[in-house]
Amino acid sequence: MTKKAIVFTLLMLLSAPALMAADLYGYLADKNGKPLVAKVELRDTSAKLVAGPVTSDAKGYYSFKEIKPGAYEIMVGGKSVGTIFVGPGETRRDLRLN
Repeated sequence: MTKKAIVFTLLMLLSAPALMAADLYGYLADKNGKPLVAKVELRDTSAKLVAGPVTSDAKGYYSFKEIKPGAYEIMVGGKSVGTIFVGPGETRRDLRLN
């Protein structure tokens, strides 16, 4: 293997996790559409905590950085609000809670 090929292979291996990382962000609102400040968590299919908790800001925005792509149960204020799929790159999920 040439020196260039080795360097290229090492760079690809080192950057692979970053290429497969996902960011999830969104907006939380109450039933009237007003921003909601709450704790947000992501749990896997076995209810294991995967990310968080993070607290949405005063404008209702939350975000998770560099999580693995996949299906997650999203919890707001300790209650499940549904299952979402997060793909590689950025995924936005705005949530209006009843």
